Amino acid sequence: MAKIKSIVSLNWLKKILKYAWLHKKISSVVIVILIMLIYFLFPKGGTSILTQTVTKTDVVKTVSVTGNIDADTSVDLSFQIGGELSYLGVKEGDRVKAYQTIATLDERTAQKNLDLALLNYSEQRNTFDTTQTNNQNRTPQEALNDQMKIILQNNQYDLNKAIDSVELQDLARQESILTTPIDGIVTRADVSTAGVNVTPATIFTVTDPNSLNFKMEVDEADIGQVKIGQTVNVSLDAFPNNIIKLKVSQIDFVSHVTSSGGNAFYVKALLSKLNNYRVGMSGNADIIIDAKYNVLTIQSNDIFDNNYVYVKTAKGFAKTKLNLGLQNDTQAQVLSGLSEGDTVAIDPTSVPQNLVVKN
Repeated sequence: MAKIKSIVSLNWLKKILKYAWLHKKISSVVIVILIMLIYFLFPKGGTSILTQTVTKTDVVKTVSVTGNIDADTSVDLSFQIGGELSYLGVKEGDRVKAYQTIATLDERTAQKNLDLALLNYSEQRNTFDTTQTNNQNRTPQEALNDQMKIILQNNQYDLNKAIDSVELQDLARQESILTTPIDGIVTRADVSTAGVNVTPATIFTVTDPNSLNFKMEVDEADIGQVKIGQTVNVSLDAFPNNIIKLKVSQIDFVSHVTSSGGNAFYVKALLSKLNNYRVGMSGNADIIIDAKYNVLTIQSNDIFDNNYVYVKTAKGFAKTKLNLGLQNDTQAQVLSGLSEGDTVAIDPTSVPQNLVVKN
């Protein structure tokens, strides 16, 4: 029985194809009519128009930047003269107190030079006192003749040079002792052992861990929106699951040139004193420029043609003008034109014009 039905159906199909072939013009008209009916009765291939319900939520406008942890208080220390390192009291990672000795050079040469300068001074002091006595303690201005005036002037010059020599040698001795002016952590030490020769290029760095900040590079186009006291949400690469809430504490007055050749400004946000962060840690940050909380909101891609949306009604979709407030890249605050619970088209281009009704 099924085989008979299959044969009959096949015969009918052959007859229809034969008729369509013999009547090509009529067939073409019928096909066009069918296509038009399908287009108007089932727009966009019959796909549904996606919509969403208007609700209240938060609209937050941010400037997104990258940055890294820096320190406001950090000093680089080095000897003013070269020499053999006789004492090294710290290594990287050590905590130090203000005015603590970090390292010293071999002071034997400096001390010998100071001792020699003191002997020269003593000798010159005796000469000065003898000359003054022989000239009745007169000053150069009180000299009886030009020759005596020159002798008294040279006597004073020689004494002054001896004093300066002592002071210079004492400074040289002091410069062989390296101390830190701040409390902090040794974050750099170019040498790790005593007994080696160092130069003024040998650096020790001490960083105050209580002065850490997140240093951000903000483009010139965005810097006008950034203000002191704005909230900054920071996500460090080392702690990706933790959002650190900070406040903008400093904005550079002078711009700098970025690696790409543009202009930017450094913006800083202080970190809390008690933390596990380290200088150089990098991350991303969102500087909150403005925010409106629990307000009527619509998605930006729902809006078209200068702040219009399609609102779903019983008869179709009504083109409705909106008055908007705060906007970011994805959302916009609705001040008027919509009510909570209204339904709008997500993609305005998906709404056929035959479904659009007048307000």
